[in-house]
Amino acid sequence: ASDLRRQLTAESRNNLPPGDRYIDVADQLEVMRKMYQDIKNTPGASKVVPDPWDPSKAIDKNKNLAAAEYYEQGLNFMNYNNRVYAAKAYDMFARANEAVPGFRDVRDQMVIAEKLATIKVVVKPVNYHNYGFNYWGFQNDFLQTQMVRDLNASSFRNVRFFTEWEARGSQIQIDKVVDLNYVTLSIGQVFNRNNTYQRSARVQTGTTKTNPPEPVYTTVYATVYVTTRVMESQASLECRISDWPTGHNILFDRFPGIYNWTNQTATYKGDQRALTPEDWSMISGSNRPPPGRTEIADRLIRDSYNLLLSRIKSGVQFN
Repeated sequence: ASDLRRQLTAESRNNLPPGDRYIDVADQLEVMRKMYQDIKNTPGASKVVPDPWDPSKAIDKNKNLAAAEYYEQGLNFMNYNNRVYAAKAYDMFARANEAVPGFRDVRDQMVIAEKLATIKVVVKPVNYHNYGFNYWGFQNDFLQTQMVRDLNASSFRNVRFFTEWEARGSQIQIDKVVDLNYVTLSIGQVFNRNNTYQRSARVQTGTTKTNPPEPVYTTVYATVYVTTRVMESQASLECRISDWPTGHNILFDRFPGIYNWTNQTATYKGDQRALTPEDWSMISGSNRPPPGRTEIADRLIRDSYNLLLSRIKSGVQFN
């Protein structure tokens, strides 16, 4: 095993890319280092092989050569000075750092490459239809900051999201823009729907005088008057994600939010024995007040936003 690995050279691995050829040799030498350690830790083996070969220096040499080739490739990619090649450069610098942690100034180069390779996406403030976000009960534009937070927590490669304020403060060069606009955000008025229906039931009202007695049935009737209070609210969130330099759309669609509130009460005339348990539930029900504007707006906005967020995570490519 020792003789075989002493003959290994990167030249015999020229079918592999630069850097990888030295790593392949180093990986093979690691097998020999494990054998060396096992021999040293086993008295019987040490007697048979008293002077085994320790390939540690050869491993370090090959890893340094690999790191140098990765590093040079990274610098060559950086010369293109664009996002696509910066991403390739970052990968090369990362491999160099993996081969030899802290090789030259590779960590600084990784920071520079990552910054250039990152797609900067700005989420602009949300247009809440005809009103500002304060009207709907929000202390600040939570939806803009929530979207930046949610998307940055997702697994988008080489993509970073900013609010407009963050981008301006850090003088970030914008690549993509997200525009959010509620073309509809409507809290409905409460209106009544009235309905009337008849109930009937056969009930026992006595027995015959025969022997044995037989039950006597009578049909009883009642009229139920139902009042259904209804409030229908809806929203439509329009999202446009576009390329900043060209204006080309990556996504342009609308995402709905719907919330319908109802409350039913009832009265009746006639014989109560004709009524069903469902009738009694409405008759005994209270006249609940509808939810407030803030509660409804919050639900509409979050429902439409969650649909949009799911769409972005599952189908939008920012590169």
